[in-house]
Amino acid sequence: MDAIDTGNIKNTGIRLIVSSREGAYGLERAGNRGIPCIVIPGRDTEGLLNALSEHSIDGIVLAGYLSILPPEVIDEYSGRIINIHPALLPLFGGKGFYGIKVHQAVLASGVPFTGATAHIVDSGIDTGAALVRGAAAVLPGDTAESLQKRVLELEHPVLVKAVKALVEGRITELVEKPLLLINNCDRDALLKYAAGLSELGAVLTAAESTNNEDTGGA
Repeated sequence: MDAIDTGNIKNTGIRLIVSSREGAYGLERAGNRGIPCIVIPGRDTEGLLNALSEHSIDGIVLAGYLSILPPEVIDEYSGRIINIHPALLPLFGGKGFYGIKVHQAVLASGVPFTGATAHIVDSGIDTGAALVRGAAAVLPGDTAESLQKRVLELEHPVLVKAVKALVEGRITELVEKPLLLINNCDRDALLKYAAGLSELGAVLTAAESTNNEDTGGA
């Protein structure tokens, strides 16, 4: 919402906010701005498809939406659904990795970096192509709560970059060469860590080290 208000994302608008549960903060925030809101249980595939069609939805952004989208919705909007995950996928993703559990697992593993990933939604759980990643260091004395807060601050610019690409028709470009945002990280240490991730299927590279700015392919 803020990125649209400030003009960071142009030529688009939010036509509908969908929540799978009552009381979600996003409903209140959107309602205060006059954006149509609706609560649809996660298993109501027909209701969700009808709502999306009635509001002429072109693309879907999942932010804090914990229900698994029905296959019919994923097929209908293939390549046009973006999710934000609070880790550097493919690490700490998949079934059971959500909310504070992700950060607890990061700390238990002892890895020096974590972050957030905006990715295309496919039929798997957190398995779609990465579009934008943001990296943050795991600091001495971190708790799951402090790490969650740091990653949440990083999720916002990561998601904005991905949504902007969706609106501008540049998704294929990011699928082929995802972006990496470095948030006050030691660039050399991050790249050394990234090299080790390649064995797990992740490809993270960077050209320049800047604060919350594009740094090349990820």
